[in-house]
Amino acid sequence: MENDTLASLLGPDADPVAAGWRLREIAESGQHTGADLIDELCKGPGIVGRSDRAILGGLLHLIHKLIMDQAVESEGQSLLKLDSTQIDKLLQCLPSETPNAYLLLHLLAMIRSDVSLSIMVQRLIESPPQKWMEAAQAISPLMQHADWQMGWVFPRLLESLQHPSLAASTLDLANYLVRSRGISPHPAAEKLDMLNMLLGEVSNRLGKFEENPREFGDDVETVQAMLGEAVALAVSLCDTVGLIGDPSSIGKLNQTVDLKHRRVQCEAAGALAKLDDDLGKKRLLELTADPAARLRAIHYADELGLGDSVDEAMRSDTATAEAEMALWLTQPQQMGVPPTAVEVIESRRMLWPSFNDRIDVHLVRFEYSFGDKKYSNVGITGPVVFALSTDVADLPVEDIYAIYAGWHAEHSEIFTVAADQFNVAQKRAMAIYEKHLDQLGYEEIKPELLGFFLDEQAGVLTAVRDGTACIVVTDALETIDQPTAGRMRPLTPGDAFNLYKGRKMLRTFNPTFEEDPTFEDNPTSDT
Repeated sequence: MENDTLASLLGPDADPVAAGWRLREIAESGQHTGADLIDELCKGPGIVGRSDRAILGGLLHLIHKLIMDQAVESEGQSLLKLDSTQIDKLLQCLPSETPNAYLLLHLLAMIRSDVSLSIMVQRLIESPPQKWMEAAQAISPLMQHADWQMGWVFPRLLESLQHPSLAASTLDLANYLVRSRGISPHPAAEKLDMLNMLLGEVSNRLGKFEENPREFGDDVETVQAMLGEAVALAVSLCDTVGLIGDPSSIGKLNQTVDLKHRRVQCEAAGALAKLDDDLGKKRLLELTADPAARLRAIHYADELGLGDSVDEAMRSDTATAEAEMALWLTQPQQMGVPPTAVEVIESRRMLWPSFNDRIDVHLVRFEYSFGDKKYSNVGITGPVVFALSTDVADLPVEDIYAIYAGWHAEHSEIFTVAADQFNVAQKRAMAIYEKHLDQLGYEEIKPELLGFFLDEQAGVLTAVRDGTACIVVTDALETIDQPTAGRMRPLTPGDAFNLYKGRKMLRTFNPTFEEDPTFEDNPTSDT
């Protein structure tokens, strides 16, 4: 990278817009490697320290991508040529709170040499990532590879327990070593008193949150981040003290198992069961009846020799499907809390896009009660666990299967083009569909998407029929419309195309799909 290029990207007067375009040019040119960029940055640490943090964050993301892409191409050999001391030099000259700085720590963990690990631990302790998820990603390579020396990481990394963003990831790594390498005693065993104290503190914090979430602020994103960090730490602490196996942890675990959060309850109950605590065993078995905790509770029960005490009904295909949906909904990026109710409404074994053999597909209705308000929908489990934000609960079950099949299908020859991006040929094609709908009696017709499905095409349009606004998809032979007026979460144009292509795929794969839509009491038998 030439000096004038550095000047356009860095320094207090750099233009973020121009820098963004220059970063794209560098990425597309193929003339630079991540190592080259690191070397150039290290030549001007003073400039780096005075540069715009957002621009630096973009540059670090580009550096990381270039290095990781080359690592994939070289099957990891290129990582061995990286200079860990140069990465360290760059880390030290970055302004505080520079976005994506954790990606440099991730590179050090990927290198996995004695030098790189020593540097990584030092930087983690001195300048920990701001977010616990960043810390988790930074050290994740150490849980994916076994070719590194534990002595360069532990016990030194335990000094990071003082940092909330790092504590959970540090303990997770230690727990991984106990399980995967049979390390004994536990790397954190000498910190047991501190761990018990931390468990009590984080349990108190979660308890206060459950009593009054507003006490932690009104900004939803900030509160969710704080909650996520606390939950992650509680889970890691329960796992750690359970593996250490000292009875002194039982008191704090009993405090934790009374929290409402299902994942935390399950981890605390599992840890108590490991310590041969009868109340912990009882609570663990009770949690197998809770869809949001069922899968993990059954796993722990089996692991601890309690599997014979689990109700067999909790292991059924239906119970598993309900549990998978509840667990998916509980994730922070989804609803964030377990559903009030969850129920499998339909199960079939069928051929599904991208699968060679028939698989069991389940439609799962879920509901949330928020005082006087309710939210419900139908999701899918089997080939994937997912629920659309669009309300599909009132569709016929065949169309619910179809819309998810269409959403799930991926192929280079299946795509859509938005109306404002049509070329001349696409405008002509859409005109045919507009004329067809006009002849069918639709009014106020407006093109939205042109969908390409292998060698077929279909238009997606909004229109009015018999006074009702609707979304319509047609290929001039088959026309599907769904009302949008008066619906809180109506089908989008993309949903309509998914319904169209999903119907076609499922009819092709399963000739009796629409003719024999029977509920399968035994979804393991073919239709």
